[in-house]
Amino acid sequence: MAREITGGCRCGQLRYRFDQDGPLLNYCCHCLDCQKSTASAFADQVIVSTDALTLTGRSVIFSTERPSGGTTNNQHCPDCFSRVCNANTVYPAMTIVRGGTLDDPSGLEPFAHMWTSRKRGWIAIDPAVPTFEETPDPAEFMRLAMARRKV
Repeated sequence: MAREITGGCRCGQLRYRFDQDGPLLNYCCHCLDCQKSTASAFADQVIVSTDALTLTGRSVIFSTERPSGGTTNNQHCPDCFSRVCNANTVYPAMTIVRGGTLDDPSGLEPFAHMWTSRKRGWIAIDPAVPTFEETPDPAEFMRLAMARRKV
């Protein structure tokens, strides 16, 4: 049975919702871009079907060209500047919601960690969770995500 997942920016002006069957599909990215854009050690990212995601409120889009290809369109709140989600033109069916923007982030357990070659030394990763030194092969990454969905 699907459950409604909600979240939004820090000030509450930009909100989102989506329906989700099964566990949330989140992963952690330790690349330098994610470290800088989150002002933290890594980004906790949740994969959502673009068709399932509904945004309400105003947003501004900041676009960046990605070394791996395509353009990433980052949606921010124009009032508090929180980055709520992003989508890459290479994967139009998928939007990435920032895990920290969920109203209830309890139960988030990453199915993978990527760019561990840039991981901070003090971060310990559960050895049972798959890791990738850089960007994983997309087919392998989605296979892991779908395996998590079946849990």
